[in-house]
Amino acid sequence: MELLQRDLIERKYDVCFGHGDQNDDGILEMADCIALGARVIAYLEEPFDSPKALELLRSFGQFWQHLTGKLDADHDGKITPEEFREGMRQAWIDDPNGFETAFRPAAQALWNLCDKNDNGTVGAEEFARFHKAFGTSEENSRISFARLDVNGNGNLSVDELVIAWKEFYTSLDPDAPGNWLFGDIWEKDIWDGNRVKL
Repeated sequence: MELLQRDLIERKYDVCFGHGDQNDDGILEMADCIALGARVIAYLEEPFDSPKALELLRSFGQFWQHLTGKLDADHDGKITPEEFREGMRQAWIDDPNGFETAFRPAAQALWNLCDKNDNGTVGAEEFARFHKAFGTSEENSRISFARLDVNGNGNLSVDELVIAWKEFYTSLDPDAPGNWLFGDIWEKDIWDGNRVKL
């Protein structure tokens, strides 16, 4: 993998690790993954027992099981930042079918939940709430929406967002629009070795 591509994908995975590490202990575990799902449900003001909320939690759990199956060799249920980088590459880039079977359902469930009125689109307000749940700054949320809303109509289709999600986690192309899913990942000090600057 060329240096630029490696830096790009590792930056994106570091951002993802920062989102996932809900208790800031430098380790990812299933509780972090489910807590993130719960934050999304809460920030989008969705009832926790609704079909959309239950599907989101189910799909986040499926994502976690697939990821740990790729790299948790000692089966302790804990993932370091370094293990996460390698595991994400193995799970989604080296195995494209892995994305389709285990990560696309999480993306679909997430954006379906953001689509509050079930019209197939996500507006700026719902998008900002999703970002707030992930810990993304307001500035990066605005940057992200503007970059992804290429036709400027103020809405992002659920289908487009699923594609952007896939590009963020799998694309090695520095020009892929999905690289902007969480804002400016090219910021110089996005990762300090322990925490991601969102």
